[in-house]
Amino acid sequence: MATPRTTPMLSLRDLEVRFTVGRRLIGRPKILHAVNKLSLDVERGEFVSIVGESGCGKSTLVKTLLGLQAPTAGAIAVNGKDLSDYSRLELAHMVQPIFQDPYSSLNPRKSVAANIALPLILSERPLPEQVTERVREIMRRVGLPQRFENSYPSQMSGGQRQRVAIARALITRPKILVCDEPTSALDVSVQAQILNLLRELSRDLDLTCVFISHDLSVVRRLSQRVAVMYLGRIVEIGKSEQIFQVPHHPYTRLLISSILPPDPEHHLPPARWDGGGPDPTNLPEGCHFRSRCASPQPVCATRLPELVDYEGTRVACLAYEPGATWKPQSTPC
Repeated sequence: MATPRTTPMLSLRDLEVRFTVGRRLIGRPKILHAVNKLSLDVERGEFVSIVGESGCGKSTLVKTLLGLQAPTAGAIAVNGKDLSDYSRLELAHMVQPIFQDPYSSLNPRKSVAANIALPLILSERPLPEQVTERVREIMRRVGLPQRFENSYPSQMSGGQRQRVAIARALITRPKILVCDEPTSALDVSVQAQILNLLRELSRDLDLTCVFISHDLSVVRRLSQRVAVMYLGRIVEIGKSEQIFQVPHHPYTRLLISSILPPDPEHHLPPARWDGGGPDPTNLPEGCHFRSRCASPQPVCATRLPELVDYEGTRVACLAYEPGATWKPQSTPC
């Protein structure tokens, strides 16, 4: 008998977020498709990374997942319940963010303990002794000594401040963490510590994590699955090692070929970005990547590819649809 499929912790269906830009007195305003019919399921306890170049819609997606940006169309379900059916406090108990800059995301006038405790006080109004107990418990969990309780963010290093931000996100015991480039403002050695902490927490607390990043080396180390975004759409998604070892979509190949080698004696990869992508306020018919693709076909100008299953991944490229007679030109990775 088949095992029944569990409800995803996070489910996006045909999600769209559009903005009106460049309002003019004469003529139609331009419409920016920041997120464009995006569908994604994230299972309970899964660590999924979303990657792509600047302007692909990652930050808008984060705001939408946190309830800070209303979707134009489509649906978001958290633990099987529509996002719009949650109150702000209920959603805060389910989904918590970890932002890029730990200094600007913390209140500089409050102590470490007060910064960590604030979400708990606002949502549960516990007794003072309960607050102290929970704060100390979560500080131990993220590796912050108790002596930092009365310190202020300005008195701490970047890595310590990010641990405070992580503790604050975990104090209400959420089910989902949305991490928006949480290590990009840190030194490389500190990055490793924070990444190890996130991986340990996600495993020990059975957290569902959505990790947004442009650092592909970090993504490969942390993720179970990777989704590649281009102009608001997912163009490839699959298990992390499959994506990095055998990328299929030409955009994924370009991203991976841009990773700098760790060996200083190794030659830098050749520059492959032509900067010739389409105007996001005037998307063409057909495949949006074809102007940058090394081997576009006539059909690419008429049909927008959808995600199809191919060798264990899902890829949005007409070359991988059943019956296709060509494959994209290979790019060394």
